[in-house]
Amino acid sequence: MKRNHIPGVLDVYEVSDHKDIEAVNNDPRIDRQFDSGTCPLNWLFVKRSLSVLSYAGKRFPTMSPRYSLERKSAQQALWNRLNLKVPEVKLGPEELEPLAQWVRGHGAEESLGLQAQQILGRLFSETFVVTPKS
Repeated sequence: MKRNHIPGVLDVYEVSDHKDIEAVNNDPRIDRQFDSGTCPLNWLFVKRSLSVLSYAGKRFPTMSPRYSLERKSAQQALWNRLNLKVPEVKLGPEELEPLAQWVRGHGAEESLGLQAQQILGRLFSETFVVTPKS
């Protein structure tokens, strides 16, 4: 774990080792509550990060406070929705066939990413349609 600290200006930890990441994640003092005052450079980093980790002005659940009831409710709803799709996915829906062909050595590698994105996107939104830009 690496720390860059200039009192009153900057306080940033760089964490890349999986054990350190797990320790930081389990530390109750570290949470995703971004409403407190902080060092000026930290606030610029946070503001920039939150703009990327949001959609339509709403933060991704991973950027919501750990004990947020809204976050827990959204996670439970997603869990329930995905669990309803388990039997269909286990049976191997027709849309998996292009990926199965690639695994068998008969598919074009260039289209693999789009095919995977289409299948995964449909798990979260039934109207999702992949494009090269997405």
